[in-house]
Amino acid sequence: MGGKGLRTFVLLGQSGAGKTELVKTMLSLAGEEVNGLKEGPTISAKAYHLKWQNLTYYLIDTPGDDNFLGDTKLCTWAADLAILVADATSPVKVQLEKVYAAAKELGLPTLIFVNKLDQEKANLEDTLCDLQEKLEICSVPIAYPLGEEKNLKGVIDLLKLKAYIPKDKKVRVEKLPEDLVALAEGLRKNMVEFAAEGEDELLEKYLEEEHLEPEEIMRGLKKGVLSGKISPVCVGAVTRLIGVARLLDAVAELGPSPDERGLWLAETQEGTADIEPRSEAPPVVIIYKTLIDPYAGRLSFGRVISGKLSKEGSLYNSQKGILEKYAHLSVAQGEELSEIGEALPGALVVFPKLSETQTGDTLSDEALKVRIPPPELPHPVITYALHPETRTDEDKIGPALNKLKEEDPTLRISRDDETREILISGLGQIHIEKSVDKLRERYGVKAQLDLPKIPYRETIKKPAQAVIYRHKKQTGGRGQFAEVHFHVFPLPRGEGFEFMETLTGMNVPRNFVPAVEKGVREAMEKGPLAGYPVVDVKIQFYDGKSHEVDSSDMAFKIAAFHCFKKALEQCQPVLLEPVMELEIEVPEEVMGDVIGDINARRGRVLGMEAKGKRQLIKAQAPMGELLRYALDLNSLTGGRGTFRVRFSHYEEVPPPIAQKVIEKARSARES
Repeated sequence: MGGKGLRTFVLLGQSGAGKTELVKTMLSLAGEEVNGLKEGPTISAKAYHLKWQNLTYYLIDTPGDDNFLGDTKLCTWAADLAILVADATSPVKVQLEKVYAAAKELGLPTLIFVNKLDQEKANLEDTLCDLQEKLEICSVPIAYPLGEEKNLKGVIDLLKLKAYIPKDKKVRVEKLPEDLVALAEGLRKNMVEFAAEGEDELLEKYLEEEHLEPEEIMRGLKKGVLSGKISPVCVGAVTRLIGVARLLDAVAELGPSPDERGLWLAETQEGTADIEPRSEAPPVVIIYKTLIDPYAGRLSFGRVISGKLSKEGSLYNSQKGILEKYAHLSVAQGEELSEIGEALPGALVVFPKLSETQTGDTLSDEALKVRIPPPELPHPVITYALHPETRTDEDKIGPALNKLKEEDPTLRISRDDETREILISGLGQIHIEKSVDKLRERYGVKAQLDLPKIPYRETIKKPAQAVIYRHKKQTGGRGQFAEVHFHVFPLPRGEGFEFMETLTGMNVPRNFVPAVEKGVREAMEKGPLAGYPVVDVKIQFYDGKSHEVDSSDMAFKIAAFHCFKKALEQCQPVLLEPVMELEIEVPEEVMGDVIGDINARRGRVLGMEAKGKRQLIKAQAPMGELLRYALDLNSLTGGRGTFRVRFSHYEEVPPPIAQKVIEKARSARES
């Protein structure tokens, strides 16, 4: 079933709000039995489907932890509706703020489900006020709890003024107790007023008659939902089945069908095009997730935007420029897959074993060749060095990391050419640790995490004139002879290396000049202080001596190597450290603490810019002071701070700190 007979939604919320338990209860009420629904935090999104009121629902359970925000954002891209799951016993946390922002960025309408109202200290009013303050969301209750805390029995449907009371895995609809009628009617009036504002005709009628029919109320509320002006609120306690049936009804009544969501903007070879979610149109599918299953291989999770897919066929991937053949089109029920005969717009499907398609790609009819851009994903904020434990692990780690990267586009893998370390970058400490756990559990690769080595540099502060070095070696037969004369100068920071030859006469044949430059470059690879590369120097090769028999490229390379080393001792060598450029976005109230922390890290603030209730701080700080900055900023801001970092330039390390770095490097060499 497609068109108006289908709903596709994503469950969003902070960790511990009860999203996975809500999925379990929804499936149970719909008569679906699913194995493998685990308790505890969700760290990887899963798709499900069920039947409700003759409709087909596709839903995605997403991680609440912002270590996995990339996964959540991509799943939100595949949905038409977001259900925000709030915890009535806990304040709204930054995790919910971030996932709600992702939904709003994509223009998704939202419903709210306030969970855990059966628990001690649960408070619906406080939760709604917190949502209003932190999310700036207009919440409109369409259901209300029947009882409080452990005495919670069910929920009141404010449209019908009836009580929904669960019993034996079913829900009974009963008449309201007399003592709650007045309260329910007052809440219903508030709901009707919001419904009237959804449409001019309804508002005019309501102002004249002070009454709307139930179908008119639903029509007005739905207009408000689709426009993003309101977010209807359902309430309950999922572990006791309370309120979940009313939420499922609300999805049917107020959630958009694929055609009600409207057009999807796509990129084409000529510019842009609007994709209509019609089953008669050519097929278009977005890929929102990839899994590498040890047994089934690559699984590509897609959302059908338009067209009708059959159980096998071919689709064009315009990003990769290839035609992908598929068979065994399936739908997911958590970790279980079942084959289907066809899929219509709005369906969440799984393609087994596509050859090159990746997360974020668009598949379409070959004649269309379109791409629907995925949402911008969060940038990595923390980096570790990954050290395989054994030679076997070292051999296997490359392919295993590539598979992890296929599954997780927010994971960044690189190799530092200088330190020869494998670097793994992610959205947080947990993100990195869970990735390393996958390496071990899924691919049998054991590796240790360490802070990455800092790529220090060495340079000089003053010039050295007329530095001379003679290389002479006689071992019987042909010997080695070369003499070079250098002037050495410091260059401005970031200039690198300059080699200048100003020879006069024929003391040194010009064919030896490349060997001299090569010898200097080799000497620059390890500086005199701590063995780091030497940068920002200029060499003037102005004179030397040669022997018509014993001189060679090797002799001049050796002479140049030692002449440069000798010159460095006279040039006041110093240690340089990489300085990073930071853009930090934080709430206004913690800006002072964040600036103080930057200063404590030997950083400097370059400027500030207001962004609503938040401040954007632009700063610079040494890389060595930022290795754990993601964790520290999270602690300083209660998780509400974000930052981006990139390399800026090199600066001289203060002498006390430089001495520690030098001593550590020398100890490492000696050991």
